[in-house]
Amino acid sequence: MSGTKGDSGGINVKVFEDVDHSAESRSYIDILDKFDALPGIQVLKQAAIERCRFREGMSVLDSGCGAGLETVRLARLVAPSGKVTGLDASQAFLAEARRRVRGLRLPIEYRQGDAQRLPFADRSFDVARAERLFLYLQEPATALAELARVTRNKGVVYVIEPDFETVTINVGNRGLVRKVLNFDCDKDTRNGWIGRELPGMFRAAGLVDIEVQTGVVVFEPVAFSPYFLEIGALAHNGGVITADELAAWQGEIRDLLKRDQLFCTITYFMIFGHVAG
Repeated sequence: MSGTKGDSGGINVKVFEDVDHSAESRSYIDILDKFDALPGIQVLKQAAIERCRFREGMSVLDSGCGAGLETVRLARLVAPSGKVTGLDASQAFLAEARRRVRGLRLPIEYRQGDAQRLPFADRSFDVARAERLFLYLQEPATALAELARVTRNKGVVYVIEPDFETVTINVGNRGLVRKVLNFDCDKDTRNGWIGRELPGMFRAAGLVDIEVQTGVVVFEPVAFSPYFLEIGALAHNGGVITADELAAWQGEIRDLLKRDQLFCTITYFMIFGHVAG
């Protein structure tokens, strides 16, 4: 996948593997903020907080923490005697995360590292989490096994991920929609089915008492229309749709947006499991 701008002028929001070498790193930070602000995402985050019973004194790992949005929320819940460790592969994301907590006196440590090779001892955390991370990884099952390894006996592991074959958009030409969205899921997303694959991964990792919660996330049209314009451009570049089909795709999206009629969604899956003990 490429992190460059496409024909629509947008950026490919799937490309987080090489943010530090992209001229668009600020744009990727902005995307994280926009995703985090979606009400459907916030519903799942709050459900996780209630399910895990975060409280003072707990030790938490936020793997793939990005700019630290959830790291900060959880640190407020476990402070002052607890601690949240935010780990990310990107120096750009970590620099932004550290900037945002400057002066807040929260119990947070940020570290650079690989989610698939966690730099922590076994049984280090009460809770280990990841969100919108596994769809980018080469070895998501390894990353989950690592989360389980560093979580204490009877501790909780939870992961929040989308399934990109559940994306919807109200463009009228069904055949065109299917061609664009299927290309986006199958060719332009490393792990497009990760949402539906997680329950099996949790069982394979030896986690127990597995629970699944789902939620339909409604995209904010203005903020996310560039994404839908871009995936049309990428489908055209990939030879899946013609130039006329691309023009129709992007023209209808722009028209729907202008008339305040654009509607697009995706389904997210939140999976919980306990480390046996």
